[in-house]
Amino acid sequence: MAVLNRCAIAVAPKPLMREWTRPFWTREDMESLGEEESLYLIPTYDDEAGALALLEEHHNAIFAAELELWCLDPERWPAPRDYALFLGWFSLRFFPLVVDLGREPLATYAVDTRFSASLRQALD
Repeated sequence: MAVLNRCAIAVAPKPLMREWTRPFWTREDMESLGEEESLYLIPTYDDEAGALALLEEHHNAIFAAELELWCLDPERWPAPRDYALFLGWFSLRFFPLVVDLGREPLATYAVDTRFSASLRQALD
């Protein structure tokens, strides 16, 4: 068991986000939306102020990743996507301790955005 040198933020859609996704999904999809969270690893922080500062620093990347799950066309994304809108669209939970229970070494993989877009289209 190893403690990672990362903390985490869990992000789940609030009603405004669910409403925005309405054109992209069926009623069944809308009803289940919000039951799952996305988890983002962030640098470590010492206190709540540090966690919020990291959230503000990284909210654009998180916002874009969440929107891209529903719509690959950034032209259809809400604008402007500022920090206040982000906070209105997502509920958040912070995790100051991340433990790796895996046996194999932790690895990261860079994913080309063109590849991920092609993969999503193929899966649809």
